[in-house]
Amino acid sequence: MVRVFPADNFGPKSNVMDRPLIAIARGGYSGESVISHQSAARMLEVLDRSVYDPVLLTIDRSGWSASTPEGEPLVLDRGSLSVDRGSGAEQVRMVLIAIHGSPGEDGRLQGFLDLLGIPYQTGGVLNTSLTFSKHTTTALLRQLGHPVAGSMLLHRDLPMDLPAIAQEVGIPCFVKPDRSGSSLGISRVDSEEALGSAIAKAFDEDDLVLVEAAMKGRELTCGVVQLDGRVIALPLCEVVTSHTFFDFEAKYHAADTQEIVPAPVPEEVARECQERSVRIYRDLDCRGLVRIDHIWGEHGIGTIEVNTTPGFTAASIVPRMLAASDLGEAEVVNGMVKDALRRGGQPSER
Repeated sequence: MVRVFPADNFGPKSNVMDRPLIAIARGGYSGESVISHQSAARMLEVLDRSVYDPVLLTIDRSGWSASTPEGEPLVLDRGSLSVDRGSGAEQVRMVLIAIHGSPGEDGRLQGFLDLLGIPYQTGGVLNTSLTFSKHTTTALLRQLGHPVAGSMLLHRDLPMDLPAIAQEVGIPCFVKPDRSGSSLGISRVDSEEALGSAIAKAFDEDDLVLVEAAMKGRELTCGVVQLDGRVIALPLCEVVTSHTFFDFEAKYHAADTQEIVPAPVPEEVARECQERSVRIYRDLDCRGLVRIDHIWGEHGIGTIEVNTTPGFTAASIVPRMLAASDLGEAEVVNGMVKDALRRGGQPSER
């Protein structure tokens, strides 16, 4: 069931020119780049081209480039974020961010766009940079009164006492790179002997590593989106997998992984999970489409992660939530673009 909540506030309306130029940003600097390209393709497919004029903006470690939806290269002025399609420079009016990981999910791209005064659909610099750190997210959620697992943050260059870590956090536990997505570098640790190798694996992805107590229960995830002043909690999804947890293989390759929408849980659990997700969405000043992951068990509902640019591929959870709701993918994507254009970007100081 979809639940709609009144928005706390919504920015003023502004006039939108005919067919504004929309750049769909894809790629990124992490192992999630291939997923980002798939998400961007799906967003492009449902974007209303009678209303918006799309181009693709690819960002990777080799540089920035632009192309038509058909793949023809375009001349890009990165400094102003304008493209030349043969008739002179055209200014990008809005960026639809489909990058999972850096720089689209950690505030870097958002800060650049704010300097240019170009709007985008995600949360701002503080929201995305904060939620990109698992440690910072859970620490703030804990402070705000949301149940989360106990954890420790490890630094690559500081000494570690493995027995002390195991004693403080407990076994079993999860070892996670602090800033990564798609479960890259994450391990479930069921013995103290396995802790060291799991930490080394996580350090391959990031200089900071989170060791987090394992919450026992069923994994539930909830999508939340704000459209035209309405905050909407999507139907819950329950993730069931034969893997020890929902890792990259289970997410994208395992044949036996089940993502059940709507989740087969009691109505009161679904309501509590949706209401909790909306409170977190608001508490962290999220915007656009977000997915919030929880564990439901004897402890109640504990939150494990906030995803501010969730996957939008054929294998992703959010499209399944939308299919089970009264919203369609096209309504959400076009609605986020419309809202961002109406909201406008941060004023440029140039």
